[in-house]
Amino acid sequence: MVNIGNNCFILTRKHDACLWQQPRTMNLNDILDNVRDPYDRKARTFPGLLTVLPLLVPLLWIFGPKSPVLTSLLGLVAGCGAIYALGSVARGRGKRLEDKLVKDWGGMPTTLILRHRDTFLDGVSKKRYHDEIKAKLKIVVPTAGEEAENPGAADDTYIGATRHLRELTRGKANALLLKENIAYGFHRNMLAMRPVGMLTCLLGIVLGLLLSKIAQIRPLKFDADNLLSPGAAGGMTLVVAIALLFFWWHFNDDQVRRMGYVYAERLFESMKSLPTKRQNKAEKPLQGEASEGAKT
Repeated sequence: MVNIGNNCFILTRKHDACLWQQPRTMNLNDILDNVRDPYDRKARTFPGLLTVLPLLVPLLWIFGPKSPVLTSLLGLVAGCGAIYALGSVARGRGKRLEDKLVKDWGGMPTTLILRHRDTFLDGVSKKRYHDEIKAKLKIVVPTAGEEAENPGAADDTYIGATRHLRELTRGKANALLLKENIAYGFHRNMLAMRPVGMLTCLLGIVLGLLLSKIAQIRPLKFDADNLLSPGAAGGMTLVVAIALLFFWWHFNDDQVRRMGYVYAERLFESMKSLPTKRQNKAEKPLQGEASEGAKT
């Protein structure tokens, strides 16, 4: 028995000939098991896989059954980091896009939602969030006048409160918050990968037309009669590529912003489950000394 990567080959001798048993191919579940973190899998790996799917379908459909070694090789490449690389590309493009979107929006949704001048939230909910930040995070939220006078300092307070709250809400106890964070990351990365994804879809459509013999290159010819019987490989490639092409149009800037607001609401709603911080009596003299020192 010889082990190569995640595939197992059995070598036997019969009539002085070496016979190789067909290798066990790695399926998609085996590949995704290498990405155990739910955020990495859904928000980063899935956008990367959807980008290359229109090209993988014809490759595996045509050569997979005929060449199990090729299928095993693809599994080996995936196990060696190709899936991680796709996720890293999606994350990198997503972060660059986020920087651009934040400039257009004027800040992250978690910052915008706390601003007095932002109208996404009603006044009652905004005041409740501000009160809970003061009570449970011990961070003084600026008033509307202070925010108008120094918006940069006000944003620093909102950003600091958001970061502190994220640290306090990590873990399985906030599974719903994690889902909203994954949804935001998925939509952001899908929007970032949309140009590449649409390009691979167009290439997939061309491959589907060629495989189904609807179009030919030499001689240049288009046969509409084959549209009714494109064949399994060509038909499946066309269906996947066309469906994904329309799917990519679903993602836009406004949708990413809405998902960001949904995550922001869920984040600040999670403050309900946090215990109210009580000021330590031993800290009062230190705070008094510090304030006196500041006066001098």
